[in-house]
Amino acid sequence: MQKWYINTCSGDNSQKCNSIFGCLVLLFLGIAIAADIFMCSIEQITSATRKIKKEKKRGRLVSKEDEGEGEEQFEYVRIWNPTVANLTLMALGSSAPEILLSIIEIVGNGFKAGDLGPGTIVGSAAFNLFCISAICVFAVGQTTKRIELYRVFAVTAFFGTFAYIWVFLVLIVITPNVVDVWEAILTLIFFVILVVISYSVDAEIWKKKRASDLQEELELANDPDKEDDKPEKLSDEIKKWASTLSLNNEVDNAVVMDSTPSVDTVRRWTRTISQTYPSLSEEDQAKLLAYRVSRTMSHDRLYYRIRAIRQLSSSWRKSEEEDVQKIESQDQTDSGSRKKTFVEFSARVYRVDATDDTVSLKIVRKGNMDTRFTINYSTVNGLAKKDLNFLFKSETLQFNPGELHKTISVKLINAANWRPNDVFYVHLKIQEEDEEAKIRLGACNVARVKMPDESGMMLGGTVAEFVKPNYVVKENAGFARSFVTRRGGKLKEPLTVYYETEDVTAKQGEDYVSVKDGVLVFEGQEYEKYVDIDIIDDKMDEKDEAFIIELLKVDGSDVSIGTRRKTTITIISDDNVLKNITNVHKLMGHYMRQLRPGKATWKEQILNAVSVNAGDLANATVSDCIIHALAFPWKFAFAFLPPPTIFYGYPCFIVALIAIGLVTAVVGDVASIFGCMVGLKDAVTAITLVALGTSLPDTFASKIAAESDDTADNAVGNVTGSNSVNVFLGLGLPWVIASLYWASKGESFRVDAGDLGFSVTVFMICSVLFLIVLVLRRKLALFGKGELGGPFGPKTLSTLFFVGLWIVYVGLSIWNMYRTTNN
Repeated sequence: MQKWYINTCSGDNSQKCNSIFGCLVLLFLGIAIAADIFMCSIEQITSATRKIKKEKKRGRLVSKEDEGEGEEQFEYVRIWNPTVANLTLMALGSSAPEILLSIIEIVGNGFKAGDLGPGTIVGSAAFNLFCISAICVFAVGQTTKRIELYRVFAVTAFFGTFAYIWVFLVLIVITPNVVDVWEAILTLIFFVILVVISYSVDAEIWKKKRASDLQEELELANDPDKEDDKPEKLSDEIKKWASTLSLNNEVDNAVVMDSTPSVDTVRRWTRTISQTYPSLSEEDQAKLLAYRVSRTMSHDRLYYRIRAIRQLSSSWRKSEEEDVQKIESQDQTDSGSRKKTFVEFSARVYRVDATDDTVSLKIVRKGNMDTRFTINYSTVNGLAKKDLNFLFKSETLQFNPGELHKTISVKLINAANWRPNDVFYVHLKIQEEDEEAKIRLGACNVARVKMPDESGMMLGGTVAEFVKPNYVVKENAGFARSFVTRRGGKLKEPLTVYYETEDVTAKQGEDYVSVKDGVLVFEGQEYEKYVDIDIIDDKMDEKDEAFIIELLKVDGSDVSIGTRRKTTITIISDDNVLKNITNVHKLMGHYMRQLRPGKATWKEQILNAVSVNAGDLANATVSDCIIHALAFPWKFAFAFLPPPTIFYGYPCFIVALIAIGLVTAVVGDVASIFGCMVGLKDAVTAITLVALGTSLPDTFASKIAAESDDTADNAVGNVTGSNSVNVFLGLGLPWVIASLYWASKGESFRVDAGDLGFSVTVFMICSVLFLIVLVLRRKLALFGKGELGGPFGPKTLSTLFFVGLWIVYVGLSIWNMYRTTNN
């Protein structure tokens, strides 16, 4: 049979080899897509929560108010411990193809040991430990990332090495070439021992709860990073919230569900967003917050594997991240300059005297100075009429980048015959408004040209004062505008007015931005100008607050400050503030659920399967379309599996596992045929081609985790645990099945230790060398004292060493297989 395949693989029949290889690649893709759905069900199962009552604060520094006697508060915590979930269901999701391949092969061979299943398990473990770790070490930049759950890693690393020592002892030392029932069962028991010890180390069950230490409370109380008054960026606030959540979780050994933050927390964040992105809608605020929180919250390895598979099969939506980036680029601003451009007149009222033939008005722009745009202005009748008091004028002006203002003029007729309070208007309008340029009209987009009635003024020089003694502004308005007028005759030179702000009930820095050296300049015919004070919206429903703007002095001859030298600005709370915060909170929860994998309904699964990038067509590339076409049969077929949202994910778990088993069974046969056609033994095909095919999603998942996470746990910390599970379940389960079968017939279950024993021995030696280097990377400053990243030279050497270990393992294993065959 083998010679026939070798002969048919030469010459024109080489196309058969290519076809078989192509089928094998498509089968690996099918396994990955089925595993995606399987792991979504695991995510649903492990995210099950229970409702618990929050404990009240205790300690000598906690006030009676904080202890409180109000309503009881509850929170939802995950039922599954993360370490237990990692080593059981999540490891099963990651290693399901290898484990099922081993079980299916041994059952299909009449309960006789084969080479493909065990070889795939050991080969996959070698590729995961050496090659994936090498990729993760090199993927991180100059900074280093460390394994935080180091005790758990030490336990899984020990069991990962011991697992192969145990296989060596079973096959070569204790009962050579035979696996007894007790040995098979003990192999499974080691898996239970691994889970129990890992959980105990993670939970630190040897530590007893103790009363709050006064010194720790003092340190927390004096921690400057915990001051709420300190202004922070949005990303810093979210990171602090996430770290506080993690700190609270460590105390109770329970993991709080990745739920939407509280309304008070969202209130603080929306305040920061309003300062940085002042024009965002509630929906955009919620979308931005949901994306930032999802990106900041820690993810488990399951999340990264689901993401990697979906990216490989063109099923990952790219629009969420790009939508947020578009929102940020459109509306981001800071205290120094606004991205948007505002255009308005420099004054609200311009004065006309009897001797004037023209009136000059200044148009100013604020904010972004890099845009080019055109505006139109036109005169409009008031008490003063066109052709009787002024000549109608309409004109288009262009502002070039960097141009701050333009001056326009309107011709007057018979100004000597104007009566007091005669007025006409000049309207501004944006010509062909460009949304991308973000041009907006300011509040003073209508100028009044007026002959003021100053008959009530006493004889004397010019007087500068506020138009009104008080103004009212909503807290979410962004700024408070008050108007200053100068009464008297025509200005011969510019008039400068100095002003400052003063607290009343509002506090500078908390409710408004104080001004201590404000300057207002009247030029030409400007009669009534404005003073803008920035208002800080704290998103709190609170009482009215007030501050004062005071005119200090004026520069100019025969000019004084009038009786209204002060005006009071009253900040009132927005009536809709609580409603707006609640809406953002609800929308944020909606978008956070969308960002979590495995939340699709049956209909959504089918729609996502038939579309490139799960419906995100706008961001699809040519390669996305090609991969989607190749993966479409699998995606469409598996879309009919029960969604993970049904019955807590258990139906999806069972059916998806069956689907993986069916595809894996076909993979075993196709891989054997391909190896036979090209002259490779099953064991060689297992440790190379099949091992790489089943490990490809893990490779991308670990690389994404290494680049995204702040720690190395999801990248390399879980590899040793996954390898332990591979042996204890991937070999333990088929060994138990086969040994019990042969024991029922009064015979022993024989396993040829030749190739497998040698392969396990080489892998065991290489893994010990790998762990030594990994520990050195953590301890030595030469490597940056971290498992991942670090200086370029040592990082590169580590990467090459790890890859070299894999090459040595594969090379020696193949050499031994063909050496024994030739002998």
